[in-house]
Formats: sequence, structure tokens, C-alpha cells
Amino acid sequence: MKLNKNIIIGATALALGSLSVVAINTNNSNYVSASAASTKETTVKLRLNHNSYIYDKNGKRLKKYKGKKALIKKSQELTIKGKIEPIQKIKRYYFYIVTDSGKHSTPYWMQYKKIKGDYYYNLGNGSYIKCINVKSINGNSIIPSQATVIVKPFLGKTTTYATDDTGKATNKVLRKNEKLIVDNTGVLGEVGGFSYHIKGTDYWVSSEDLKAKPRTNYVSNKLKFDYVVQE
Repeated sequence: MKLNKNIIIGATALALGSLSVVAINTNNSNYVSASAASTKETTVKLRLNHNSYIYDKNGKRLKKYKGKKALIKKSQELTIKGKIEPIQKIKRYYFYIVTDSGKHSTPYWMQYKKIKGDYYYNLGNGSYIKCINVKSINGNSIIPSQATVIVKPFLGKTTTYATDDTGKATNKVLRKNEKLIVDNTGVLGEVGGFSYHIKGTDYWVSSEDLKAKPRTNYVSNKLKFDYVVQE
């Protein structure tokens, strides 16, 4: 198996009986093995999924960052100092690092700070960036343990119904523009396509019925250890 491919690991989620999906990006240029990841502060590369402002320690937007406008474009890469550590319990934002030449994966996180309800990575010198705007750390795709989505009926539909964990429609109506917190990703039923588990319920919502989706596509509130990557 080549390390410059996106690896998708599928595993049965025991609690919900669905297929839980994790995406791991291991580009050769940014690949970091678990043995190389240190709990000491080290050089870390952040790639963004969205244009992002820079904030101070109180969550207030800065006007300048390194002498320029404090707005980082999606195409830019940031090089900062940070701590990458293995985890045993779920974090709001985390990622997997592959080991044994791509045969196994282990969950890690980089320390973040919660400011007024939002999560931020420390860029140094009193500057912070929102975790939600970060696509990857050292080439490893960020996975949130929960995300906010907004409902919009799919083309030709006037009403959106939540589904059960088999992908079958229920009587639960989801209102247009309703905001939902989701905490897991699944491929339900025979049709396929992503669905998201609605936190605190037994319901799921299809990605087709959303106008605002998680920026990462993948959401999971359950850690997976020593998963073998299939070639």
C-alpha cells in the first residue's frame, strides 16, 4: 500500500450497528510516524479548510498577524510549535497517525484551548486560530467528535424525515434551517452516501438533506485503536 493515498478505514460501530468511517490523509511530504510524534513541543504544519481570522487569547479578532492582515487564506500552510500526544479518551478535535508502514493507526491530538465556547490552536505570541478551520496537522486529517449541521430538504422534497440506524425514514420531521449537533458518520442502508447521527437521539440525517455539513465530512465520537488498514 502506498502512503500517498487517502486511507479510509471502515469499522462496525457496536452501539449503533452502522458503518463508522474514518479518513486519514498520509501525504508523503507531511507524513509523521507515531514513533516520530513527540509529547514535547515540536514543529507542526497546519493546513486550513477555510479562510480563517487570527484571534487573541480572549477570542477577539486581531488586525495584524506577523505584520500582515490577520486573515489566513485556505491555500496557505502555517508552521507553528505544538505538542502532539497520543490519547486514550475522545477529544473535540483529534486525528490518526499510521504506524507499521501503514498497517495500523493510533489516535492523537494537539493541545487546544477553549475560549468562549470555541476551540483554538495556539499559534504563539498570543495568537490563536479556530480548530474548526484546520483541515490537517502534519498531513493527518482532523476529525471532530461533534459538529453542527443545518437542514435543507433534498431537491424535489418538501419535508425532511430523520432515519433510523438502517437508513429507513421515521416519522421524525426535521425543520428546514434547523440546526443539529451530530456526533458520528455512517453509511446506512443499500443506497449508500453519508449520514450523520443526531447527538442525544436514535435518529440520523442524510447528508443529502443538509445545506451546511461538517467541513471534514467525517465526524466520530468513538476512538478506534490498532485498526488494520486494508490494502
